[in-house]
Amino acid sequence: MADRKTEATEDDEPELVASELDELTHRELGHIYDDSTRTIIYSKGIQWKAVASTLVIYVVIVALAKYVSHGEQFMMVLKLSAIVMAMAATFMLVLFQFWQHTEARKLAAIESSYSSLFRKIRRIKSKREADFHRYIILLFMVGSIVLGCVITLMSLEAIAPNR
Repeated sequence: MADRKTEATEDDEPELVASELDELTHRELGHIYDDSTRTIIYSKGIQWKAVASTLVIYVVIVALAKYVSHGEQFMMVLKLSAIVMAMAATFMLVLFQFWQHTEARKLAAIESSYSSLFRKIRRIKSKREADFHRYIILLFMVGSIVLGCVITLMSLEAIAPNR
């Protein structure tokens, strides 16, 4: 038994420290925790749907320019629509990113009241690594929208160049 203790590393917690919460409070925090995790998943889903729907709208804008009789004003409206879509979608992405951050802060607050085993499992992926992944994906989403907008504007220019 003494050999096992000498093999322990500094990262090992000495023993399981249970939560000091009463059962009712523990259950309430569990519900809040579940709600926050579902909210984060919902928010991420909305972000991807915003990206996809924005790119679909760009295709529709180009199709309108190509297959509908158009004048100079109509082309200007399509170009402005593409730009406004890009700005609105980017705003939504950032807004939902802040929402996710708020929910993650709730999770961290709840985590501090749970057992040492729960905290140890949650630390498997560090906050820094999670933030890095989240913001890289956000940059990819915003980049997709901006690139889609640029391609849309270039396509509109090619369909009906300045007269």
